[in-house]
Order: sequence, then C-alpha cells, then structure tokens
Amino acid sequence: MHFGCDTDSDLFLEKEENEEMEYECVEVDLESMAELSRMTDADAVGGEPQIEFFDDQELVKRFWSYEDYYISADLILEKSRLAGEPILIPQSLQRYLEYKQLIPPEELALVNHEGRLIIGDTLYTLAGTSYMKQHVDDPVAEVIDLTVFDPSRATKDYLSRLLEERGVSRLTDALISYKSANSSCGKPNDFGFAGGTNPARSVGSTDMCAWDFDYPSIKANPGDNEFTSNSPGAVVMWNTSYSTWTGARRGIANTQFFKYRDSNGGYFLDYVSSADLPAGQTSSVSVTVITSRGRSSGHGILSTWASTRRKGGRGTRSTHSASLGGVSSLPTYEPVN
Repeated sequence: MHFGCDTDSDLFLEKEENEEMEYECVEVDLESMAELSRMTDADAVGGEPQIEFFDDQELVKRFWSYEDYYISADLILEKSRLAGEPILIPQSLQRYLEYKQLIPPEELALVNHEGRLIIGDTLYTLAGTSYMKQHVDDPVAEVIDLTVFDPSRATKDYLSRLLEERGVSRLTDALISYKSANSSCGKPNDFGFAGGTNPARSVGSTDMCAWDFDYPSIKANPGDNEFTSNSPGAVVMWNTSYSTWTGARRGIANTQFFKYRDSNGGYFLDYVSSADLPAGQTSSVSVTVITSRGRSSGHGILSTWASTRRKGGRGTRSTHSASLGGVSSLPTYEPVN
C-alpha cells in the first residue's frame, strides 16, 4: 500500500493564467491510526463531534490514493469521537456543512480554503452549490450538483405516503415483510424506498423497522394547549448504504420518534418535539451502525443518527434502542439488517 504521494509526479494542474497549482503531499499518520485502533467504544467521549473553524490559507492537499484519503478522514473522525479533538474546517467552507450527508465533516476538513482537494491525479473543487471533478489528463471538468438530503424528512414523507396508499393507520400494517406483536419491518423490494432524490442513494439500499406504541400524554396536533392521553405513536429505525462525493462507501442508521396525525380520514407521520411532551417526561434514543469497516454510535432525546465507512459490496447493519417514561414496550437493541 502506498502512503503519501510521489513528489516527482508530473502532475500539472492550472489555476488561472497558466499559474501552476501548489499542493502538499499528505502522509497518512500511521502512528495515530495504530493508537486509535487500540481504543474501544467505551473510550468514546460521547455526543456529537465538535467542529471548529479557522481562517488560515492552506496549500491544496494531495493524497496518493483514495485509500490514503479515506484513512485520513477516518482518523479525523476517530480522534474526535474517541479523544474529543474538534474537527477543523476552513471558515470559507462553513456553508458546505449543510451537505454533511454527502460531504461528511471529516472529509470537508481535508479540503483547503479554496475548496480544492487532489486525490491521485483527480482534482475536486467545491464551487457554490456544486463541485467539479477533473482528471489531470482531461481539460474538461465534470460538474456535479450538491443536494441537501435529510434522511429523517425523506423517511417521514415516504412513510406518510405509504400509509395513505395502503389505507392503513399504523406503520406495523404498512411494513409487512415480517411482523411481531409491536413491530414490523420491510426491505427495499417491499416498498421501493430510495432515500429521497439524493443521487448518492440507490434503490435497494434501505432497510427499516417500525415499532408502534401509545404516548401516555402528548400534544397530538399543532396549536394544542391540552395533552391527549393514549395517543398513538411510532419509533422508526432504519439504515441505508450510500456514497459520499468522492465515492467513499458509507452506512448510516437512524432512530426517530414520530406521532400520528389524522387528516380528513387519512393518517400521516409528524415529528415529536420536547414541547409536545409533559414537563418531566423522559425520552431517549440510541443507534449503533455496523459495517465491515467498523461501527459508530449516536445518542439523542427524540432522534439520532450515526454513520461509518463500509467496504464495497458489503451492506449495513444497525441496532436501535428507544425509551419513553411510562411506556414499557419499546425496542432495546433492536437489530435492523
């Protein structure tokens, strides 16, 4: 395996007016990689990775191979997750955090302040709401639009349509691949969910389970001042496989509380906020996403997600837990495969 890049390479990339682009070769930090590999999930500091911004100008980073680049991104994420180090991103790239499902923060941390990155002999450039991909031997760059993808909203909208199409009021009656007393699950060939319009997702990559229960007390509709008792709700658990902007294969898993709303005789899903629940009502969710490359965990109150890299041709597995005060029938380490 190669690490770093060949400084004698004849790579010649132009900026403007035939000015040669200056870049620095990146060496993979093998020592840190070995040290982090000895740590376990029990060593994780917990919570979402912290992000900090800086204003310094940097040379374009060049990686010998995509594997070098992906390992370097993994190191940034693991240092944040296990050692609490912030992920450092150029201030000029802050707006690209809205594309975090397509450009994970740990990958954005490897792009310089001009939005440039070189992997092998390919230049990636962020520009506005798109990015350009240009091989050294090709004067024409491929321009690819960036899309904002919200897995939770895409899932909510899709499942609401599914309830309507199947004429049922509960997800356990809509996801019918297999069913137990409180939950039901489905695979892509059961319902054709493609993860929204994001081009990084494809049909056949999303597995999902729903767990029905009743909220002891909740504000079921917008504008409600009073709480409704024994109002139906659902915890939705799903995972999907996808690719980032540079082609890194990743798995992502989500756990999310929802409530049902009745509209003109049809039911659809709606989000649950802390304000919907009585004061002192406790709730929590967690998820662990598992791929051939490793695992990552997320923890939240009413929703959470986690993501990690995976190998090509390998799927994504996950385990999900949810708790709500006064409800005893919620999932604990529920597998979604």
